[in-house]
Amino acid sequence: MTAPDPGTAPPPSRAIVRTAVRRFVVLSVVTLLVLGAGAVWVCHRIAEDSALAEAQLRGATLAGTVAAPLVDERVREQDPGAMASLGAVLRRSMEVGSIRHVKLWTPEGRILWSDETPLIGRTYDLEPTVGNLVGTDHTVAELSALDKAENVSERAERELLEVYAGAQDADGNDLVFEAYYSTGEMRAREQEILRAILPVALGGLLLFQVAVMPLAISLARRVERAELQRIRLLRQTVLTTHRERLRIARDLHDGVVQDLAGLRYALPVVAAHVSDAPEAAGARDTLEQAREILGRDVEALRSLLVDIHPPGLEGTAFRDAVEDLAERTRRAGPEVWLDMPERAEWSVDVARVCYRVVQEALRNVATHAHAANAWVDVTTVDRQVRVTVADDGRGLPEGVAQDGHVGLRLLATHLEDLGGSLEVAPRPGGGTLLRALVPADLPAGA
Repeated sequence: MTAPDPGTAPPPSRAIVRTAVRRFVVLSVVTLLVLGAGAVWVCHRIAEDSALAEAQLRGATLAGTVAAPLVDERVREQDPGAMASLGAVLRRSMEVGSIRHVKLWTPEGRILWSDETPLIGRTYDLEPTVGNLVGTDHTVAELSALDKAENVSERAERELLEVYAGAQDADGNDLVFEAYYSTGEMRAREQEILRAILPVALGGLLLFQVAVMPLAISLARRVERAELQRIRLLRQTVLTTHRERLRIARDLHDGVVQDLAGLRYALPVVAAHVSDAPEAAGARDTLEQAREILGRDVEALRSLLVDIHPPGLEGTAFRDAVEDLAERTRRAGPEVWLDMPERAEWSVDVARVCYRVVQEALRNVATHAHAANAWVDVTTVDRQVRVTVADDGRGLPEGVAQDGHVGLRLLATHLEDLGGSLEVAPRPGGGTLLRALVPADLPAGA
């Protein structure tokens, strides 16, 4: 297993500033792109609506003042002379008005006249929106996909503005006027609107972002200073905690533990001076019980010293210390299985935190889990050390998570302060699963 190299990580402050500025720039670019796409869509809609409105007006005017008055009984009977006169006027209007195609329809869907001569006299089904124009002077307009049956000769043009207008001919009979206009003018107008709106919209946003950039950098630097202050406080806190734990362990070892150990060794000497007479048997038993109690207390205090201030955890000492925790747990009943490297290739500060995680987890296994087996796994994952402790015991009581246990709650808080995390959840198959993530670049003294 390769040890993580804390030296390759960028300083937190510089990383914070770079990340904040990078996010601001990325969001600015995305905003510009979204706004640009929105502006293009708005310009397209404005140009399209304007072109359709103009096409409706031109179509209604051409239908009511030019085409319809020229349609009479002779045109309905397809009189060649009347048809030629009508065609001459409509073709001249097409040339002047940029009209691509014209059709005149009867209410039954028969084409009275068309610039596409083969269509004259044919009958098609009128769409409901077109049929509703019969007997009115209303108009409808749309961008046509030219996919109707009567558009077979116009499909090569792909897209046209299609206008239908209701009208009455010279004899008072209803008809429908249809005209197709080129979309070239609409597209040109769309480009004009786009050239007028887009620079203002995007330019204004760009200037705003340029003006805001110093503020964003200033805020990022404030966050940087706050993060540096947090790291300094964290270092000071963990160093103070470490020193206090060391002081308590030293005082216990040099004071209470030594005194109790000395008293334990002195009791046999006292017992040797007690008379062998039957009436002194009670005194001798009391001295023996006191010696045993002192022995247990001394062992408990020495175990507590290890808990308060673990031994050196460099190299193979970390696995040895965890093996010692596992052996103490085995004495309580569960078998403990270890999966971890022979040597701890991370720093002693990281090893110390990992040791505390295993210690708390195995203590809970020994006292609460009623488990037959426990598994400890320690490995490095993405610049973090992952500590997993699982058991096959009775599991967590319903509704109880790590917040319900003081030891786990304190451990979770400590890990969060260090930038890590702690998760306690039911183990698949039964039991409990504890997983902790410890940053590989902890400050000294953690």
